[in-house]
Amino acid sequence: MCRWQRALVALLIFVGGTAAEADFPEWDRVSDVQTIEVLTFDADGELRETPVWFVLLNGEAYLRTSNSRWLDNLRRDPNLRLRIEGVLYEAEAEEIPGQGILAKVDLASSRKYGKQEQLIHLFRFGSPQILRIFPRKGG
Repeated sequence: MCRWQRALVALLIFVGGTAAEADFPEWDRVSDVQTIEVLTFDADGELRETPVWFVLLNGEAYLRTSNSRWLDNLRRDPNLRLRIEGVLYEAEAEEIPGQGILAKVDLASSRKYGKQEQLIHLFRFGSPQILRIFPRKGG
């Protein structure tokens, strides 16, 4: 597939050409889902689809990452799409600084992911960034 065909496929995926769409996740209904996909665009325009873990705190979704390319993408443009069990959702991400939120996310992640979470702590270098996911403004 040539570059323009890949770009067209990426655009169709990003604007909803291949999956059902909904406004925003009802987090309580998908709280047991293990992995969701974050869809962003790299600086060169390529679609980046990243599987991530998520946790809920007070009914809101939080993601954790460590200086990833998809975090760079969200720092450029906080708009993203989420794919959860084949459904696409429009969303925005906000980076939340501080060790307090990190401790809460780590605890929630330990409860949800158990031993897998413990392995992440063994190989963690530095402090991860925390992102809160919320409905896209105007969307």
